[in-house]
Amino acid sequence: MKHARSAATVRLQVLVCLSNQRALVLVSQALTRKGFAVTTTTTLGELEDAMRFDGFCAIVTVTEAIEPIRHISTLPLVNIREFIREWTDEETGQLTCLFDRAAFVKQISVAAANIPPLLPSGV
Repeated sequence: MKHARSAATVRLQVLVCLSNQRALVLVSQALTRKGFAVTTTTTLGELEDAMRFDGFCAIVTVTEAIEPIRHISTLPLVNIREFIREWTDEETGQLTCLFDRAAFVKQISVAAANIPPLLPSGV
């Protein structure tokens, strides 16, 4: 299966490799809402299988997966943890997290801008 792109509608392909299902859904939704096509994987093995299909502009993952992925891909890597803001409520002591979707999507767009477009088949 190949990811198809037409001249009229280009949906940039992002490969997401996250073992945390909640994070996987959150990232997929954020990217899909902004017009990206998303392929999700939860293991490095699945990521390697998905990479057989061309057309990805970036890979989204977490800190501990970056080094192994660098050995199998030269695509830009975006570390999801860079976009998670944490703070502790002074009154309750409760840890709160916020995912900065806008900054995350902007970083994916920057990464995608550095990937040359695919040529139509046979060109």
